[in-house]
Amino acid sequence: MFGSHLGDDGLVGRLVIVEDIEPGNVDGCRPLVHRLDTDHAWVALVERGSCGFVEKVRNMQASGAAAVLVGDPWYDLPVTMYASGDTSDVHIPSSFIARSEYNGLRDAAAMSDGPLMIKLMRNEYYELPFLDVLFITILSPMLMMGFIYILYRLRLRQHRLRDLAPTDVVNGLPTKTFYHSKYREGEPEECAICLDDFDDEDELRILPCRHQYHVKCIDRWLTTRKKFCPICKQNVCPSTEHTPLLSPRLRSIV
Repeated sequence: MFGSHLGDDGLVGRLVIVEDIEPGNVDGCRPLVHRLDTDHAWVALVERGSCGFVEKVRNMQASGAAAVLVGDPWYDLPVTMYASGDTSDVHIPSSFIARSEYNGLRDAAAMSDGPLMIKLMRNEYYELPFLDVLFITILSPMLMMGFIYILYRLRLRQHRLRDLAPTDVVNGLPTKTFYHSKYREGEPEECAICLDDFDDEDELRILPCRHQYHVKCIDRWLTTRKKFCPICKQNVCPSTEHTPLLSPRLRSIV
């Protein structure tokens, strides 16, 4: 809507379908040849198309209309009537109406025995520019959902990072080279992660709990999955010296 705004009391006027009084001027793209002889304020109903919105309103204002309704004969979608350039010469209110409202007014006028009086009321929702309405009703909730999702992903990442061992801590754990000739009874003979047997000259990483794994297997495990030993679940980080899955009573027994 451009031009003046409706007051709180609205505007009461006679509905005039421009095409009915001047055939061929359904879209209001030219002023009326003869001004209406009426003591009542009248509201011009014109059809969308053929010329710009502001041109329609200017033509109807020049013809004596108190307000203009521009109806869409094709779609039931709200449209904001934008106009480029200066519109300060437009002094009457105007509004766009969708197909169902447009056809409803035309049908009501056709069934009326006399002049059809209508009342235009102010609707602050439809006075908002279309892009503002689109932002409020659609984009705003989407942005909020996107913000919540980003926060969720950040918290999930922080939680996951807390479960991983820092690379410098892992690199600081002792290693040894495996040889069958130095094997002692009771020591593991295979990696519990990849399940391959240890071969001569395999590099093994020794965790604080004394469990041993291939260096490449346990390093990947500790830095990308969990900071706990795959077998006993003891934390390899120095800040925690006991397994989180055992109670103090059970740890004392172990």
